[in-house]
Amino acid sequence: MVDSESKAGLKFNCPECGAPLKQREGKMGPFWGCSEFPKCRATLNDIHGKPSEDVDDLYRCPLCTRRLVRAAPEKGDYWFCSGYSKGCKATVSDNHGRPEAAFKCPECSSMLAKRAGKNGEFWGCSSYPDCRTTFNDLNGRPDFDFLPAKRP
Repeated sequence: MVDSESKAGLKFNCPECGAPLKQREGKMGPFWGCSEFPKCRATLNDIHGKPSEDVDDLYRCPLCTRRLVRAAPEKGDYWFCSGYSKGCKATVSDNHGRPEAAFKCPECSSMLAKRAGKNGEFWGCSSYPDCRTTFNDLNGRPDFDFLPAKRP
């Protein structure tokens, strides 16, 4: 748990009761909660160490955009979609307490996987061979802005 003062010395107050907010760690990632809990149950999402109404895209499912949930430690180091019971079976690896960046295939809406090929690393659809979409690797991310890598 972190105090409500950031590194710059800013103090964040609860939007409902005005009490100081405290940064906390939950199963869906970091968030800000009112220091007057349980009297006040106000919470805000954490984006780059500051409270916000918006959700950090890193904590969103790459397929359906619902929140990602950290799996119990005894089950493994990964995050899964909170819409699992509704049919979304997306899982994302854990990277030091944060979900790794994951990307959706623009052709078939499956997840892209980083693969090693004879010409270096590239991103390919996890539905291969049904979907043959590929992208060049650009600093650990698929290069969506460039033409797709040559397809076989």
